[in-house]
Amino acid sequence: MPMAPDAVVRGVLWQVTDDRFHLDAPDVACYDVAGGRTITIEPAPGATGAEVARILGMAPLAALLFQRGCLAFHAAACIPPLLDRERRPGDEAQGAILLAGCSGAGKSTLLAALVQRGWRALADELAIVDLDAHGRPIVFPHPSPIQLWPDAQAALRWAETPAGRLEPAREPQPLRAIHWLSTHNRDAVEVSELSGVARFRAIGSLIYNTHIADALLDRALYLHKAGVIAQTVSLHRLGRPRGHWCIDALVEKILSASAHQCPD
Repeated sequence: MPMAPDAVVRGVLWQVTDDRFHLDAPDVACYDVAGGRTITIEPAPGATGAEVARILGMAPLAALLFQRGCLAFHAAACIPPLLDRERRPGDEAQGAILLAGCSGAGKSTLLAALVQRGWRALADELAIVDLDAHGRPIVFPHPSPIQLWPDAQAALRWAETPAGRLEPAREPQPLRAIHWLSTHNRDAVEVSELSGVARFRAIGSLIYNTHIADALLDRALYLHKAGVIAQTVSLHRLGRPRGHWCIDALVEKILSASAHQCPD
């Protein structure tokens, strides 16, 4: 339920009072998010602009979105290229997919591998989702550099990727599918389609920082929007072997699934 006006909710480094969200990122900045309209930043002495901007695009941005009634997912987002036979003037893609999951699940690495295969990035780490004027789920671009660990950069030969492929998409896209990335102790990549109430529960699990969302996001509005996504968007659980490099197998699963996800 929405908070009472005088309620206070506290988390690690953050707190919510009425319609304000405050985050104190040590040695970086303090962020104050008010009413879904403004973010006030007080940089710490010696903090770089890049550090301040990186944190800004995480919990403070999610808080602003929740205050506005939008959904923020812990996910990367990308759009596949259109086949020539499908292309029409003005077309950029056939819709967006989310690569969702907790930190370390492999979202950014999989996003980078798809970009190398001609896909366009919409977001890395935080994906902005809302309903359009027709009540359909849509993903908004959130341009940011794809953050890769050194071993992933080396394995993908990321430094050799042409700069043109890294240009992000800039137009909102219909949300076609969510792939929930996770790890397991088995030997192969496994895919399972979620159904029934499991779809609705998965959406709740993939919201960016569920504690902040619980404090800021109107419950009735969330239930409506999550319900629309659960009813209209393809949702799969994509498990990979823990500790093994299997990005090619993950890409093949995504490519296979996207071939069956057509625009309306």
